Amino acid sequence: MAESQKKVAYLGLKGLPFSGGAESVTEGIVRHLDPERYHAIVYCDSRIVPKDFSIPNVTLVHVPSLPGKHLRATTHFISSAVHALLHHEYDLIHLHNAEASFILPLLKLRYPRIIATSHGQAQAREKWGKLAKTLMALTEIPFMRLSNTVTSVSKPLADYYEQRYGRPVLYIPNGIDEQPLVPPEKVNAVLEKYNIEPGYVMFAAGRIIPSKGAHTLMEAFRELDDPDARLIIVGDTKQIPAYEKRLFALADDRVTFIPFISDREELRSLLQAAKLFVFPSTIEAMSMMLLQVASFGIPAIYSDIPENLAAMPTSGVVFKAGNVEDLEQKLSYALNNLQEMGSLAQVAQKHVQSEHSWDRIVREYERLYG
Repeated sequence: MAESQKKVAYLGLKGLPFSGGAESVTEGIVRHLDPERYHAIVYCDSRIVPKDFSIPNVTLVHVPSLPGKHLRATTHFISSAVHALLHHEYDLIHLHNAEASFILPLLKLRYPRIIATSHGQAQAREKWGKLAKTLMALTEIPFMRLSNTVTSVSKPLADYYEQRYGRPVLYIPNGIDEQPLVPPEKVNAVLEKYNIEPGYVMFAAGRIIPSKGAHTLMEAFRELDDPDARLIIVGDTKQIPAYEKRLFALADDRVTFIPFISDREELRSLLQAAKLFVFPSTIEAMSMMLLQVASFGIPAIYSDIPENLAAMPTSGVVFKAGNVEDLEQKLSYALNNLQEMGSLAQVAQKHVQSEHSWDRIVREYERLYG
């Protein structure tokens, strides 16, 4: 680490490589920082992050956590804060996830400069109970009051924070890298692995929970009068067992479930072989999946929640969130008008390339870092 580099520590994450939206954003930031000006230090949960994983010009600090749904994240965040207090001197802290802000009083004991970024409201996620949601909602107070600078990846969420807490919040959208297409032979190998043919409708999410809207898509797909249509559902369905059971009950023989895929090239291969991607979420901040789909030029249908419309304002087919009948109509239209859908996808691709490139977005973070 050069003496001239500014040391920026990232806390509030599970760690890298990315496993979720906030991790994906952080990885995008640290991979694109100017290496002559900045050195990134990312705190990682030693239970999750491989010891042999590395990123150029990035130091990964592995800290312990306790097992359990409620204890792991909490103890990991506390361990990260204590380690940062006792063992290192950083030029600034960049805290990700508002729900991790309960460690801000600790960090402020040593670090006068803290930037905090919200990736969505954790209390809106179905997997948490009432008490956990209440506690997570309370973390908005230190998030807004103790950070020197507050940012959000979602424009609607930034507006919410400003209206509720009377403080400016900087909207910095998520970015995406322009990625090369996977060679056809590798795509074919992935399709063969899962015993599927190209030209399907696809849905993918890391965690498949009710707010992702997979049930809305499956109910709409059941109504399609097309025996040759195929639907691929990719992601972890085991987060909420009752919901998983509901999804399996909705599936007919045209539906294939594929577990969560951590291999990025494998996921890109499945995306490339899709003729249509459907994104039916009812709650988002700014979806990296939606941006990735657009960057590949894949035709998409997505729900009309404000966060999706902010990310992709004019370049896709939109349906009313949670409305099965509307989605079925849009699905039918899209599948019968693939040429028009392809034209819309090209518009979306150009929008993402101009508005969501990491090189452009990281310069905004660097201006904050100084």
